[in-house]
This record gives sequence, structure tokens and C-alpha cells, in this order.
Amino acid sequence: MIAWPWPVPTSFVYPLGLFALVALPFLFAYRLHAEKKKRGYGFPSLKSLQQYAWSRGWQRDMPIFLRLLTLACLIIAASRPQGGDVRQKKHVEGLDIVLVLDTSQSMLAMDFKIGGERKNRLEVVKQVVSEFISSRPDDRMGLVVFGSTATTQAPLTMDHQILQQFLKHIAIGMAGPETAIGDGLATGVKRLKDIPAPSKVLILLTDGDNTAGTIDPMEAAQLAKTLGIKIYTIAVGTNEPVPFPVQGFWGTEYRPQVFKVNTELMNKIAELTGGQSFQAKTTEGLKDIYSTIDKLEKAKQEFEDPIEREELAWVFLCGALLFFASEQLWLTSRLRVVP
Repeated sequence: MIAWPWPVPTSFVYPLGLFALVALPFLFAYRLHAEKKKRGYGFPSLKSLQQYAWSRGWQRDMPIFLRLLTLACLIIAASRPQGGDVRQKKHVEGLDIVLVLDTSQSMLAMDFKIGGERKNRLEVVKQVVSEFISSRPDDRMGLVVFGSTATTQAPLTMDHQILQQFLKHIAIGMAGPETAIGDGLATGVKRLKDIPAPSKVLILLTDGDNTAGTIDPMEAAQLAKTLGIKIYTIAVGTNEPVPFPVQGFWGTEYRPQVFKVNTELMNKIAELTGGQSFQAKTTEGLKDIYSTIDKLEKAKQEFEDPIEREELAWVFLCGALLFFASEQLWLTSRLRVVP
């Protein structure tokens, strides 16, 4: 099957303007009738006048036909033809999710592994969260990080490629060394509070206790409940000593330190908002947690496929110019009229 080389309009911004095309056949008939009343001879050159008088026929009517084609193209162009497929409604399983991640100093602890190699907690979290984002292409997601303060790294977006770039560039200590869980929660809630979505979820990940900030975590959780936001909490690590990098005389050393994670607080936050609380002690455990959340949270939403309408008026303007130029060429090269 041979494809049509020109773009074909599928809609018009001003479709009523196309009714003007109905008048063109009548205009054509009127012009033919008017031409018959004119007197004169048509001939291709002055020299040939002595040889013959060119009879009226289809060649004499061609300029009228070309003029009407010019008008037809102008009428269609004025109706703003556009290309593109008709939008179709789709039902997808997706929702709005804000990821709230701890970037405090304790995330430097080296008690997790990737491929058998020890990595700090944030490196592992970034990898697992990246996989979680990739597994949910129909969700809008946002990213909030917190340390001593909280900040929005990415607002809710369907552009997961951009979100992945923001995730890739978060670093330990970028929001301060302490742990402001309440501020992190409140910032995440703020991202979701005005969104008219059927299901709104916040996933909080931390490896410590609330040691900074101005907002109490339970107050932020109560606000989330009021706004219909479900919170899943993930406590990373244990209360056991873990290797932590410190700068020694001979360079970086790894000394055992204890970072207490407040699992009781995590449980209360999740329970209050209708979510669930988890604790990740290994990389595989963390992956399983995000996989579980992925299976739990599905919500059907209806949306129209976003398509770009291509303006096609230029095609018909080019056609009008071509027909008009053809008419003038025909008149000057084929027809000359002597009254």
C-alpha cells in the first residue's frame, strides 16, 4: 500500500467555514455564463492573429477553474486544518506518589551490599528506588529529601527520565547532617495536598529518629490523614553497630557505630494514615519492601492520550499559491484577448 505523500487533515478548528465551499460550483457556472457574453478572440501570440482566431473551449475556461481552486484552498486554510489521531480515553493503573528520602549523615553507614560489595545506605536506596520508579510508568511521582531541613527535589511528574536524573544527583548531607522526619513528611504532604487524585501515597524512608526540624512527625502524619494521603514507612538498618567511615590518620577508616532507628514512630505514622510499616536490614529486604508496595498500591485512572495537533494550513496556502501562479502563467502564455 502506497502512503499518501501529503499530510491529511483529521480535524478543523473552524469547521463551519468549510460550508463556503458549497458556493464554488455556482460561482464557476456563473463565471462561465458571463464569459460567453464577452467578445474577442483568444490567441497565443500577435503573429498568429493573422492565421486564425482561437476558438473558445476548455482552454478558455481553465483560468476560471484555477481561480476557483485557489479560493477553495484559501477557504480550507482559513478553517485551520489539523493533523493527528483522535484522542482515545485509556484506563491505567496509576496514582500519585511522593518519595521522601533521608539524606542525613547516618546514611553513610556501610552495612548494605550491591553485588557482594559494601555500599553506603544511600547508594543502595538510590538503586532500589530507581528500579521502583521504572516499574511504575503510569504513576506521577515526586521526590523530597530531608536532613536537618527538607526540600523538594522534583515535583510530581510523569517524566520519569527527569525524575531519575534528580534521584541520581541526591547526596548525603545535601539537606544537612541531622534527621528532620517531621519536616520531610510535611514537605511531601504539601506536594500532594492539592492534587485531585483518587489515591495519594507518600513513601517515607529513614534510618534514624527525629532529631531536627520544626514540625513534629505525628502532626505531619495527622495532616496527611486529614488530606487522605496514605503513608508507607521504611526503617533502614538496625540498632546494632554498623561500619561507618571516619577520617583517620592514615585516611578513611571504618569504625562500628550505632544509629538507632525509631521503628515505633514509623509504625505509628503508617497506622495512623492507613499505610504499612516496614524495616529493611539488607538490600534484598529493601527490594522486597518496594515490590510489596508496588503490588499493594494500584488505582485505575482515566486519561486521554496526549497528542500534538499539527497545523496543516500551510499545505493549502501553498496549494493556493500554486494554482494562482498557474492561472497567471496560463493567461500570459496561452491567452491574450483583443476586444
